Amino acid sequence: MKWPNLLKVDEVLKGRAAGDVPLEDRSSDTMSYFTGVILPGVTLPWLIMNSLIDCDSEAGSTNDLAALTHMHPCTGFQYRGTTYWSACSIVGKVLAPTCREVGGWIGPARPAPDLARIEIARIRQRRPRQYLAVSDVESMAERSDPLGPPSNRYPLSEYQLVLPEVDPYNITDTVRIEKLALKQVLAPQNGQDPRGRDKPLTYDAAIQFAVDGKSWPLRLSYDVSFVAAYPCARGPHPLFFDYDFKRVRVDELLTIKRWGGINPNTSSVGASSSDGARTADGVGKLSGQAGRDESEDERDDEAEKVLLVDAYGVADNEVLARAWASHWGLSALLADVELTCVACAVREAYAACLNIVILVEGRHNDDDS
Repeated sequence: MKWPNLLKVDEVLKGRAAGDVPLEDRSSDTMSYFTGVILPGVTLPWLIMNSLIDCDSEAGSTNDLAALTHMHPCTGFQYRGTTYWSACSIVGKVLAPTCREVGGWIGPARPAPDLARIEIARIRQRRPRQYLAVSDVESMAERSDPLGPPSNRYPLSEYQLVLPEVDPYNITDTVRIEKLALKQVLAPQNGQDPRGRDKPLTYDAAIQFAVDGKSWPLRLSYDVSFVAAYPCARGPHPLFFDYDFKRVRVDELLTIKRWGGINPNTSSVGASSSDGARTADGVGKLSGQAGRDESEDERDDEAEKVLLVDAYGVADNEVLARAWASHWGLSALLADVELTCVACAVREAYAACLNIVILVEGRHNDDDS
């Protein structure tokens, strides 16, 4: 991860100038970090970033970045035309494929035109609309058994080989990020600053995409999670027929306005099914806690399906898939098809009660990306 003023910071860190202030005397954060008087935990990323800022004569000369704290983990800031985001913030999670993560920070990411040249932004984000219950964890192994329900016979006709559709001549290349848009939660009134004294503003975040020449904004409303699929061995593996899924290209996501049993017309908590529902044989159904009635569960076939999103190609494709998941409040499984076969990814999604699997190729295993 590159710092905009890295050359000057390097000179400060070397401490060669006779008149320089010792690193440990620059601030309480630098004293804690450079003398090793720190404990591992949620405060460490903030000590690292605050120490870096305090060693930068330009960034540390003002108080614009003085309010970075682990007490507000959903935070980022803009500095010299680039943004940096906490790995806990949904903006950082969504933009991660386009940059790097180091020490709990993601960046340098694309600029935010709505922020000042040096400014902190706190992001308003809601809890995901799905969550695991104790019963989901207890039934995880049974719900994701690769062979299906226990039986005396396992006919080959009940299994299918699902392969990644990675065709270099047919990869989606019409998706591009246009801009990162931030809207103040509280607008200025009567010329007064809504943040108060030395208090960063809170924003609603959105990313605007260009898809086939049309602009599509997606709000990063929910603090969803993106779970890395576990690598499998000796794949690809067959998939039992009762694991239901639907496959779409990443540019087709924008036409899907209802998935996982989520009602797009309400902001209440949704879920993938009602209270641990499974098939009679105990395999091949998602579960999860719900804010939905029984009749709605019976109507929604999509509530029991996994959405396979082919997000191969440019990093913007994966960002679109992540932003779409955050827009609707659904966490997703991220599967690198060079490490995990599609069948294992689908079963892992069933195990974790996730309705979305984002398929990428090689990007999470490429040090040069």
